[in-house]
Amino acid sequence: MIVKNETLVNSVGVLSKLNDMKLNIKVSYAIAKNISKIEKELEVYNKERAKLIDKYAERDEEGNLKVDEAGNIEIIDKENWSKDIKELLEIENEIDIHKINEEDLFKCECDITPGELMLVDYMF
Repeated sequence: MIVKNETLVNSVGVLSKLNDMKLNIKVSYAIAKNISKIEKELEVYNKERAKLIDKYAERDEEGNLKVDEAGNIEIIDKENWSKDIKELLEIENEIDIHKINEEDLFKCECDITPGELMLVDYMF
């Protein structure tokens, strides 16, 4: 299955939430397998994102990253940063996603919102 980096990044929180829930074995197994595969892809994404941060982040006199009051890294060239990070998020990955039967998920007593389900709908 082809999945963009953006989809993977956006689904991490929901997968973590699902991983901590008591699910039936079929769903739990599929989630665990998918998390393992997604983590491998995100390692590469995070390394490339770190390169972009290194390239575009503002630094203080000691070479440390400058952050604003909200804890966000301050970017020098916002236009090129936005272009490059968007390009990185658009990159597609071929991942062997373990599909989850929706009926198996609905049998679980899990507290997940429709919005969260939309972030991981590529698994169904």
